[in-house]
Amino acid sequence: MPREKKEVVMPSKKSNIIYENWKVYSKAHKLMFRCNEKKAQWYLKRELATLLPKETRSIKLTFEAKGDGHKKGDYMVEDRSNICISCGGDQYLTIHHVVPEMYRHWMPLAVKSKSSRDLLLLCKHCHNGYEDKAMKFKKQCVNRFNIPLEGHGWVYLPHYKVAKKAASALIRSADKIPQDRQQVLKDTVLKFWNEYRKEVKEKEAVHSDKEEEITSGNKGEETVTEETVGDGNEDWDTILEKCSLLEDHFRGSDFIEHGNKVIQQLTKNCVRNDRGQETWPDLEGFIKEWRQHFLDHIDPKFLSELWTVDGDIYTR
Repeated sequence: MPREKKEVVMPSKKSNIIYENWKVYSKAHKLMFRCNEKKAQWYLKRELATLLPKETRSIKLTFEAKGDGHKKGDYMVEDRSNICISCGGDQYLTIHHVVPEMYRHWMPLAVKSKSSRDLLLLCKHCHNGYEDKAMKFKKQCVNRFNIPLEGHGWVYLPHYKVAKKAASALIRSADKIPQDRQQVLKDTVLKFWNEYRKEVKEKEAVHSDKEEEITSGNKGEETVTEETVGDGNEDWDTILEKCSLLEDHFRGSDFIEHGNKVIQQLTKNCVRNDRGQETWPDLEGFIKEWRQHFLDHIDPKFLSELWTVDGDIYTR
């Protein structure tokens, strides 16, 4: 079974300015949302907005927006500080996904599009401390939704795995392995290598319509032995390296990601609201569960009181 993949947190700068707090107003001068300088410049360069000289980092749209933006007093329109929302530190900040990306990636566009409500700042220390607790919650989802974290539908190649382990052992610590054991490992690698070369030749023959080469048993194809290694064949080090890098499992045609399967189940129940828009009550509950889990385990002393478990989920 493939090992569980832990979320990788990329190195952060020692001090980050992540929230640039640009204000975006509608033509009617209603504060709609916040953005960074790059996005503000995008509007300005296309003459889709003008600068408001009397306000700091503020632009006003020159067109009628489709939506009305966020409500007055909502978390999404307030100024945000570039500090860890747990400890208040301003060093080594990273953006944390309250709802893990492995789930959000598969959510409907109306839920995941342009939504930064569930992206919060944590320092590396607080982030790493919470990730251990988040992993326990993910493991609960394994039983709840009947899908392993590594996904379902892997195809395993046991003979590849045996050869890979033997080659890796010989590369890593051959000088510490008794001679008789070394010989067993070498024989394992060579036996696999000859079978592997034959498989490759047969596949090449099929692709090039050389069926005669297959039915004739690949005449002229010599078996590699310890004595013939390097004699017109790959040298021993090359064989060991290639075997140590073998992929001993791969995703089959029916493979499905853990997050994909979870979201499929959570979006089966689709309900249209009074405006005819699709909503997914089960998915809403799942998102709120993650929000509550975050609050329960991170102790967010510096998180705005406007950020709540029941905050907006849909971005339309």
